[in-house]
Amino acid sequence: MDEDIEKAIRAVMPNTQPASEPRQLAPYLLSANELLNADINPKKFLLSTFVPLAGLGMLYAPRGLGKSWFAMSLAAAIAKGDPTFLGWQVHEQGDVLFVDGEMSLSDLKERLLSLIGDEGCPAFHVMPSENLYRDGCPICLDVPEEHQAIIQLLTFMKDRGTDPKLIVLDNLSTLRRGIDENDNSQAQMLLDFLVKLRHMGYSILVVHHTNKKGEQRGASILEVPLDYIIKLKSPERVDTAFQKNASFVVELPKVRNKRPLNDEFKCELMENHSGMLELTRTDPSSEVPEDILLLRFMKESNQAPTQRACRDKFGWALGKVNRLMKHLNEDGTFDLKYRAITQLGEFRLHEYFPEQYEEPKGYKEYNESFPF
Repeated sequence: MDEDIEKAIRAVMPNTQPASEPRQLAPYLLSANELLNADINPKKFLLSTFVPLAGLGMLYAPRGLGKSWFAMSLAAAIAKGDPTFLGWQVHEQGDVLFVDGEMSLSDLKERLLSLIGDEGCPAFHVMPSENLYRDGCPICLDVPEEHQAIIQLLTFMKDRGTDPKLIVLDNLSTLRRGIDENDNSQAQMLLDFLVKLRHMGYSILVVHHTNKKGEQRGASILEVPLDYIIKLKSPERVDTAFQKNASFVVELPKVRNKRPLNDEFKCELMENHSGMLELTRTDPSSEVPEDILLLRFMKESNQAPTQRACRDKFGWALGKVNRLMKHLNEDGTFDLKYRAITQLGEFRLHEYFPEQYEEPKGYKEYNESFPF
């Protein structure tokens, strides 16, 4: 009777497997001496002292600030074998894989042309999102099958001798879908995959957006395994008044290894001597006084701008604009009565911006008039 009851109970209950034996962790246990005496290769770095060859990092910034420009510029520097990137030493040249999640083919082509020129760079490889979307198969980093597809791609590249030193994933918002990005548990599968790539010897840079507080958006667990974090933030408006391309302040909120000396600075996307765009650091020690910036704005305006126009240009209060104008007038560089830049003002502009303003007539005689 009891056997019949037991059979009936088993018949209505779901199939259950006997509990598996716990795995053995003892073989992985190391003493301090065993670890110290183990033959372990020292950590190597791809960039400076904070981007390991086998590493995981994140770059985040507000939308539209220029994070894709930054990521592509870094990848181009490694692919081309540039000696430095923004003053950071590039230790190894090698292939890079840029996995795009949002740009059109035309935008990708235009940006690469701006960064590496007509001759191209065979070590720079792109996985464009437009082609994947056309075929109805955009990359999703939260699906295990996609992880296998990416690993197969890396195996294919390795077999061709183009194994990437750096993998850029641009960006998390477009390369993930169907998840709650604020849920730590839903981010675990993605993190496991990224950590796996790091253990396979790859250096991965994940591009992400900021939240309203200016920090990385979404699940906080994303930052836990990172070796480094690069944060881009908007500079003061006065610092970008005459800049036409992307510009931002670079910070390193997290560095697991040795922090570089230059860990916070301004940079701007500028045209170099070859006519290509290049991220260039702005030396903080060469900042221009605010009254000279105002003088330059007056010089470059078709007519002497109003105080309100100056306020809108630099984000200053009207009272501050008024004080700076009075200072220029008292200094003899701007004539308030005639609203015109004086000869001394032309001299000052040349001194601070020699590339923009040629040496004015009478400048040498002016300098020679000083005994020291």
